[in-house]
Amino acid sequence: MANVRITIERRVKGKQAREIIQVPDLLLSRSIPRESMQQTCCYQASKIDIHMSRKFYCYSILAFLFVGGSLSVPHLHAMQSSPQERMFRSWDKNRDGVLERQEIPPGPRKIFDRVDRDQDGRITLVEHLAATASQAGPPTAETAGKPKRHTIRQSWNQEQAGFDREFFVHTPTERASGPASKSWPVTFVFHGNGGSAQRSIGQWPQLLEGHLIVAPQGYQRSWNISDEKSKAPDVDFFNLMIQDINKNYAAADLSRISLIGFSNGAGFIFRLLIELDGTIKITNAVPLVSSMVEQQYHDQQFWKRANDSTTNYDRKVVPATQCNLLTVHGTADRVVPYNGGMRGRNAKHLSAQRTAYAWAKQQGYTGNQIADKAGTPLSKNIIRYNYVGAQVTHLKVVDGGHGFGPASRQINELVSDFVRSNLR
Repeated sequence: MANVRITIERRVKGKQAREIIQVPDLLLSRSIPRESMQQTCCYQASKIDIHMSRKFYCYSILAFLFVGGSLSVPHLHAMQSSPQERMFRSWDKNRDGVLERQEIPPGPRKIFDRVDRDQDGRITLVEHLAATASQAGPPTAETAGKPKRHTIRQSWNQEQAGFDREFFVHTPTERASGPASKSWPVTFVFHGNGGSAQRSIGQWPQLLEGHLIVAPQGYQRSWNISDEKSKAPDVDFFNLMIQDINKNYAAADLSRISLIGFSNGAGFIFRLLIELDGTIKITNAVPLVSSMVEQQYHDQQFWKRANDSTTNYDRKVVPATQCNLLTVHGTADRVVPYNGGMRGRNAKHLSAQRTAYAWAKQQGYTGNQIADKAGTPLSKNIIRYNYVGAQVTHLKVVDGGHGFGPASRQINELVSDFVRSNLR
C-alpha cells in the first residue's frame, strides 16, 4: 500500500532538523467510491477537498491516527493501552465504548465516514485499525470472533474459468449458546456496496448471542441487483452456502434463518425474498437503508431476470417466501432516497414506505397503505408502521442518513429484539 510522506522541520539547539513521517494512504485516497453510481451501497464516503490548506490537511491526518474504538471482544480489552486507545477514551464522553460523530473534534470529524466502514454511525477500534493499515490488518481467524473462511466455486460470464467465492462463519461460544444447546439459529449478514464480509460480522455475535453468523462476500464487493460491477449468480451462491452449512455445521438450525443486510446487501435481501423457490425457509428479513428498485416491483407485480448478466427484469413472479419483515430507512438518506426516486443515473427506487406496503400486500394485508402521519413514535426520531397480520413492520428514522448516526444503538437493539422474538 502506498504511503504519504510528510516532512516536518524544526530547530534543535539552534540547528535545523528534518523529520519524515509516513502515514497510510488509505485515509487520503483521492479515488473515493461514488455510491451514487452503484445500485445500493455500503459506504457514504466523505469527499475530502484535496485543495484544502496544508495546515488543515496535516492536522486531519495526524489527529485521526489517534482515533480508536472497541468492540465487545474480550481480547481487545486485554491489550496494553495504546496512544490510540487513550485518545479514544478521552473523546468517548459518554463512555459507551464507541465514538459517534459529535464526539470527535471538528478536524478529524471531516473523514468520519471514511473510517466508519460499516456505516453504522459509530467508530470502533477495529474500524480504525483497518483504516490505518500500518497498525493492523483485517480480521483473521484469530481475531474478531474467530470467523472461519469457506469458499464455493462458481463460474459465469465474468469468471468463465471459475472463481472461489468466500463466506465467513462465526460459531457461538459455549458461553453464548450454552453447553446444553443442540442447535443454533443461522443469521446471514450482507455487506453493502464496497464492503467486506469479515468486517460486516461486527457486533452481531454479541447482539445475537447463540446464533451462527454467516457473512458472505459479494463479487467485486457488491451484490448483483442492476448496475453493479458484479453480474454474479448471487441467488445460486446463497443456495450453495445453505448446502455447505448443512454439511459442515451439524448444530445449524436451517429452519430458523434470518437475513440482515445494509444498503446493497438490503437490495440483495429483496432479491432473495422475490426469487427463492420456497425450499429454504426464511424466518426473518431485515433490509436496512434501501428500498426496492422499480425493476423489482411495478404494476402491482414482482419481477426477476431471466439472465443475471443483464439489467432486464423480464419475468413476473409470485414470491414463495413468507417471513417476518422489518425495513428500516432514514428520511435524510442522500444515497437511497427515503421518498423514492433516482439514485445515480440508472436506478430508480420505490419509497421506503411503498416498499413495506408492497410486501405487506404480498403477505396478506388487504387494507390501505398506512399514512405517513399515522405511524407510532417509538422515540424522538424513530416511528413505527406496523402492518398487523402481515408480519411486516417499517421503521422511519427521522433525519437519519445512509447510516443512523445517534439512533444506531437503538436501531441495533430493535433489530436484535425483532430477530430474537420471532425465533422463540
